[in-house]
Amino acid sequence: MISPARIPARIPATVVLLLTLTACSTPPGDSSPAQSGGAATASGSSLSRADFSHLHALVFDEQDRSLYAATHTGVWALPDPTTPPARDEAAPQRIGSGMQDTMGMALAPDGDLLASGHPGPGEAPDLATPNLGLIRSTDGAQTWESVSLGGEVDFHALAATDDSGAERIAGLDSASSTMFLSNDAGQTWDRGATIPAHDLAFLADDPDQILATTPDGVQISQDGGRSFSKLADAPLLVFVDTQASGDIVGIDTNGLVWTATPSATGWRSHGTAAGGAVEAMTTAPSPDATTNLVVATEERIMSSPDLGATWVSLVEIS
Repeated sequence: MISPARIPARIPATVVLLLTLTACSTPPGDSSPAQSGGAATASGSSLSRADFSHLHALVFDEQDRSLYAATHTGVWALPDPTTPPARDEAAPQRIGSGMQDTMGMALAPDGDLLASGHPGPGEAPDLATPNLGLIRSTDGAQTWESVSLGGEVDFHALAATDDSGAERIAGLDSASSTMFLSNDAGQTWDRGATIPAHDLAFLADDPDQILATTPDGVQISQDGGRSFSKLADAPLLVFVDTQASGDIVGIDTNGLVWTATPSATGWRSHGTAAGGAVEAMTTAPSPDATTNLVVATEERIMSSPDLGATWVSLVEIS
């Protein structure tokens, strides 16, 4: 793991979620023609923007088939995106009693939810600064407990993976753009590179390899987050994720979907997400192993089984 500055874990209390991503610029061209994604077919229910504000992250839990949304007003449960419901069925529900500003979210290898952000109004007054550090939920965001760095760090990007039975976590501190790395489920941390990252993803075959989207292009770490270098031939992505197959999927600021091999080579462009600027992205494997791409835009949350060629609306936001 990373050698610089070992940071002792602290354990205050609280709640929240993780992963805020911002846009970069237009992706470079590619030899494969981009498909034009059509308008999303209406299927799901609707929410008001006032209630469902500032959506920061989406996470799909394959164990309970739940889609979780991290927002400015807490964590919401959404219907399974691989089997879109009829309109007004399985309406989105806020989970738990907290109103924390959930700045992002990641799924741990054991299925727990990891998060960070800020406590809601009147919550966690004991924190030195209103930063939740790393928190964990073992019950689908109903309750949360502090793991470490409470009152110190606000992670705006988080990723987790299995490292030979150990839970490895990478988080980006929003105040310093410093990468924090843990190989013991967030109990202790090492400082890594300083990088203006928007999103993070571990490569499937090597927990030392981490992708980071930045305003200057996708960068890759080969040493567990200690250093990063520009990834040659990669498009200018803002969101990135690793599919169950190991293949990489990403999306740029124009909503164009891209894929690459598990080694982050051979980038190809696909369909486009319509409906305003993309705010969050995740992948959701179907029981038949089809990978559904799920995105949140200003207008809706929608899923695509074919990399953006067609879309089904899960939730309309107005």
